[in-house]
Amino acid sequence: MYWLKPDAVLVDGVVKPGVGVLVTARDGTGRILEIGPPRESAGIDVIELPHRLLMPGFVNAHSHAFQRGLRGWVQHGEGHDSFWTWREQMYTLASRLSPEGVEAISALAFAEMLRAGFTSVGEFHYLHHQPDGRPYADPDELAMRVVAAAKKVGIRIVLLRVAYARAGFGAEPNPRQARFLDGSPEAVIAATSRLAAKGVDVGLAPHSVRACPKSWLRAFAEVPLRIHAHVDEQQGEVDQCMAEHGRRPLQVFFEAGLLGPRFTAVHLTHPDDHELAILHESGSTVCVCPTTELDLGDGFFPAWKVNAPVCIGTDSHAMIDPFAELRAIELHSRAVLGRRNVTPHHGPDGLAVALLAKGSEVGARSLGLDVGRIAPGLGADLVAIDTSRMEFGASRLLPALVFNGSAAAVRDVWVGGRHVVRDGRVPGGEAVVAEAERAIRRAAL
Repeated sequence: MYWLKPDAVLVDGVVKPGVGVLVTARDGTGRILEIGPPRESAGIDVIELPHRLLMPGFVNAHSHAFQRGLRGWVQHGEGHDSFWTWREQMYTLASRLSPEGVEAISALAFAEMLRAGFTSVGEFHYLHHQPDGRPYADPDELAMRVVAAAKKVGIRIVLLRVAYARAGFGAEPNPRQARFLDGSPEAVIAATSRLAAKGVDVGLAPHSVRACPKSWLRAFAEVPLRIHAHVDEQQGEVDQCMAEHGRRPLQVFFEAGLLGPRFTAVHLTHPDDHELAILHESGSTVCVCPTTELDLGDGFFPAWKVNAPVCIGTDSHAMIDPFAELRAIELHSRAVLGRRNVTPHHGPDGLAVALLAKGSEVGARSLGLDVGRIAPGLGADLVAIDTSRMEFGASRLLPALVFNGSAAAVRDVWVGGRHVVRDGRVPGGEAVVAEAERAIRRAAL
């Protein structure tokens, strides 16, 4: 066991000075045993953290790790560039990555997440097969490569195993999607069972209503796993769904029996009021990914319209910074409504506290993880913020952290008590970057 002794600890939205956190182990299984004044005793170290605020680790509830390989390669175009033209570039990368390349780029994405303060990730994983669609000798080869990448750098992972049946509404499979496609919903369910048997924390992810027919969605309703799905990401998807089903995407998921506390709708950037009512009444969660949604021109979730749990993800990893994602939720609302301080809150720290909870506690619930708060019994996933930085000077700390902070303020990170970021550096990070760079060169983007 050991004590972490910062200047203050963020406990359920309250900055508490003069207390520390007692952690049970350093090996990734550590839990929080106590919050209080650190006490020196035999066999228990006290780790001093001057000028630090200790807070819960952030939860990245939506990631496509391999897409980190697109950064810097897709910020150019001629004529009308859009999500759909970006998708073709993404397919090119997906078709060229070897298993080793998938692991290398995933490790880079996960290392960058840790460096930014994300301690858990929900990996929305849909690279399953060889480029021509044939299975690997181990049908879970690529999934296990992603899990290995997470273990290598030390991030907590939930593998959201994606189901992908078709290229789109009424469309035959696209050869460029051969790595994604499953033969049946039973094959998808069997894959989740195999992964669980291999010790993977797994969820189920029907990619979208354009990729999964309603018969598949009904089959997934019987599976007792967390369910994540892309919903209403593009207006074109909504229009095509209406043409096929006479329903909008979220209503299709609802009628298939998937909505409820275990369901997370990713993006939901083009909902109507009926879908928002369904969302609220069902107790489902929304995962927004503002920096990716801005990068792709997707739009943004109208958070000001509905009282629903909201968490964050970094999706394609155009940027990996939890503070950028969180403040965008509020700033989008301000820009549309023409007023300030829109997110419901109370008190001078209330807005910052409400947003920070979306980045940790709500994401943990979305993924079914026992983390996201600093409380006895929970996993010791912790982040130390450097409060001496200039941007926090002469300021109220929590609002300044959310609205002016960045990943650069994160100095140390623990996952299950394991010290995975030390003074702003991920141990072995240089080798991780070098491996990813080799993978990108081989992909010849």
